[in-house]
Amino acid sequence: MNPAAALVIEEKQSHLIVSTALECAGYHCTDFTSTAALLRGLKRDDHAVVVVDMDHPAAQAGEVLDWRRNWLNPGVVVILLGSGTDASSGVAQALDAGADDFVAKPVRGPELLARLQAARRRAAARPEAQPLGLAGCLVDRNSCSLQSSRGRVELTAREMAVAQLLFESAGEVVTRQRLARHVWGCDCELIGRSIEQHIYQLRRKLKRCIGEAVALRGVYGCGYRLDAVPTTTSTGAGPASARNNSAVPPSAPPPLPKRAAPTLLSPAAAASDLLSA
Repeated sequence: MNPAAALVIEEKQSHLIVSTALECAGYHCTDFTSTAALLRGLKRDDHAVVVVDMDHPAAQAGEVLDWRRNWLNPGVVVILLGSGTDASSGVAQALDAGADDFVAKPVRGPELLARLQAARRRAAARPEAQPLGLAGCLVDRNSCSLQSSRGRVELTAREMAVAQLLFESAGEVVTRQRLARHVWGCDCELIGRSIEQHIYQLRRKLKRCIGEAVALRGVYGCGYRLDAVPTTTSTGAGPASARNNSAVPPSAPPPLPKRAAPTLLSPAAAASDLLSA
């Protein structure tokens, strides 16, 4: 089966060049009318390549890059297209935001394929990400979910980003400012309420996934902390004093003091005692 490529390109000439080049390279192309539709498609089906035209009126490249960074399989190659007027600044912005490459328009098919192959080689050389987990709860980036022996609980892209940061920093305090910068890309003063809502939802989903095995606690005036909750095992025995008392039989009462046996006197001695009295 041919690898799939997802395209968000409105301009006919660019779309023709990109789709023709990819199809000649063995890709099956699927068109999406907006990044919102693209994100739904990425969650539903596997794609090896994503190409987004930043000049598309319904294209929000930031949403795609945020989705890729926090959920999408890191092996997927994301290439952004841009017009020549913003190419100088667009390259730096796209690469800094997480795109694999930026291609300036007008697009040239051979250049696009060469950049795509180079990006795929870089992706293949990356070390495989280790699964994140705590107390039997795993963060699955491929399915954007939490998993445990109880089952699977789906997360939104933002919840996934928050969960990933908290699991990576398990046992440590993650400040609100760090959350805001890492997930939302802005200061926490601007999205304080949104952080609280996502923490609330994530806390509920953690409980559904793993019960009380992990705890997501707020640290007053600072941020949040994710910890594994130690399990307590009952031995069925009472306190040590009770166990010791039950093992030792009750002691017997002390023996009564023995009375001295009466002394029997002879008749002569008894008469002598009476006379002396």
